[in-house]
Amino acid sequence: MLALLLVFHTNLRAQGGKLLLLKDRGVVVRSFTEGDYINFEFSNAQWLTGYIDWIKNDSIQINQFALQGTVTIFGTYGQDTLKLGRLALHINEIRAFAKDRGRFKSVFTNGSFLKAGGIGYLSVNIINSAINGDNIFETKNLPRLAGGIAAWITGALIKKSNPDFRPIGKRFSVEIL
Repeated sequence: MLALLLVFHTNLRAQGGKLLLLKDRGVVVRSFTEGDYINFEFSNAQWLTGYIDWIKNDSIQINQFALQGTVTIFGTYGQDTLKLGRLALHINEIRAFAKDRGRFKSVFTNGSFLKAGGIGYLSVNIINSAINGDNIFETKNLPRLAGGIAAWITGALIKKSNPDFRPIGKRFSVEIL
């Protein structure tokens, strides 16, 4: 009887830590807790990195740092950490999140292959026309020029549709749970 009385009078609490969630169309892509590394774009278009100190109802505080490339006394390249201090901010001040480190980046997914190929094809076509003494804007050469320009435009559109960051807006959202 005494055991039942103790069980019913004890206040049980859920986990005390809060979560900062990055969602892709309502599905959680990444979650952050206190002590996690975070890399995001602030409302003033500055990219900030650091560790999360605390998460509250609508704001977070990060302990900022920056990695700087430096030359050591032996003449080799090294990294130096610069501590910038703490910053408390509202979650609405986060404009974008950087994609995870180690993520595979390809010349096909960022459009570089098509952009370089389009410019190369266009350049070779113009150089060959100049060497042969042909008019560059001849009617039989216009579709070839258009093909090079179309390949470059396609590469530019692929780059725009697949950025290196996750912008907060229509597709991605931030929420504190």
